[in-house]
Amino acid sequence: MKTLSFVLLAPLAAFAAETTPPPRLEPVVVTATRDARPLTDVPASLDVLDATTLRRARPALGLAEALPRVPGLVVRDRQNQAQDLQVSIRGFGARASFGVRGLRLYADGIPATMPDGQGQVSHFALGAAERVEVLRGPYSALYGNSAGGVVSVFSEAPPPAAELEADALAGSDGLWRAGASWRGPLTANAGLRVDA
Repeated sequence: MKTLSFVLLAPLAAFAAETTPPPRLEPVVVTATRDARPLTDVPASLDVLDATTLRRARPALGLAEALPRVPGLVVRDRQNQAQDLQVSIRGFGARASFGVRGLRLYADGIPATMPDGQGQVSHFALGAAERVEVLRGPYSALYGNSAGGVVSVFSEAPPPAAELEADALAGSDGLWRAGASWRGPLTANAGLRVDA
């Protein structure tokens, strides 16, 4: 019995002695930037619509007025405020029965997409927007999984001196809009903007 156990353990000891540990690999660090950079330095499909583009000869009621000029993006205004717009970037969001699905929405850097991937764009205040950025393609994965694209709306910063502005718009088919805005500094490092 003792001879048999020695015969079985001898090949295992020889096998363990012959194996060497694999070579140790150097650590790999992967970083992705989400800070402000010039548009020409960003290697992604990114479009920026500034304030004049958003408001040029438009009532600025919703994103359906300005976003169709972005390539690869389809916006369907269903003429039903309960369902909101249907936004599709390269096919993502095309099957949403209401709202926006499969895209990430941000308002001044604050996520406007629910954890289940559903979002609404009706709360974006285009009258106060400085710019809208649309990120398409694989770089939108930097903002999380299931992100077929990213739509970010950035508000204008309050000016150094207080300003009050009022505007009105009227058109055919009963179109009308009235708005008021107050913006100004609160402290040396903070400002406030109120739009109605």
